[in-house]
Amino acid sequence: MYFEYAGLTNTGLIRDHNEDAYKLPEDTDSETLSSKGHLYILADGMGGHKKGEVASAVTIETVNSEYYAIANPVAIQSDPEGAIIDALSRAIQKANFDVMEVTEGGGTTIVAAVLYGDRLVTMNVGDSRAYLLRDNQLRLLTRDHSLVSRLVEMGKITEAEASTHPRRNVLYQALGQGTDVEIHTYSEKLQVGDTIILCSDGLWGEVHEEDLKRVLSSAPPRVAVQQLIDLANASGGPDNITAIIIHVTDKAPSAGTSLDDTDPSIEIPPKPNTLPEGKYHVDK
Repeated sequence: MYFEYAGLTNTGLIRDHNEDAYKLPEDTDSETLSSKGHLYILADGMGGHKKGEVASAVTIETVNSEYYAIANPVAIQSDPEGAIIDALSRAIQKANFDVMEVTEGGGTTIVAAVLYGDRLVTMNVGDSRAYLLRDNQLRLLTRDHSLVSRLVEMGKITEAEASTHPRRNVLYQALGQGTDVEIHTYSEKLQVGDTIILCSDGLWGEVHEEDLKRVLSSAPPRVAVQQLIDLANASGGPDNITAIIIHVTDKAPSAGTSLDDTDPSIEIPPKPNTLPEGKYHVDK
């Protein structure tokens, strides 16, 4: 199996800066990818005063470095699901403590996916989501750690009521907000033709699932990410918008091309490698 992927982020039309961040496996060497899996990470920071963007930047870098440091190729080959879940959950826990240390009040969601052979493992904290499109059916793989999601689970409100609830953006779980983190985990056997999307609520909250399915099924990742961001902005763009799209194929890239090439017409912001100097705190 081969993985064709692309990622893109956009500030949206209302916010004055972008607190989302994402990480693709393009900078990881091929030997590591083949023995430890392809890791994709998306984080949606919160807190203002740069705490959100610091939290998301710390998270994607910590999870990426920790996962590849912890993941054991022998264990993954023997028990892919168990070994990947163990390494990724430990990496997310480390990111949680790192966010608490550097932001003093900031927080972030996270959704991450590891693809190894025909195995997919996703994990999330908060309300950034992962979907799987298979046979023209779109399925949510993650669980929102939000107040309205909990109310829906309890039967207190309907899905329709949740979409307009005044407290729909209130989370009860996020990285950087405490030592006890509830990580939702999902595992699936991949099939050729599958498409996975990781996205922040600035996208899934503004783009209807039918439109999401239509774009994912009709365009390659590098085109679909831009189309989906355009749709979210056309709906008002009230929040930062970020998406990573991965398509599973059995066709190897042709000579001289790469499956993770991005369209040069799409502006990809530089990945944060260092944090701004200074101490971050929350005004009380």
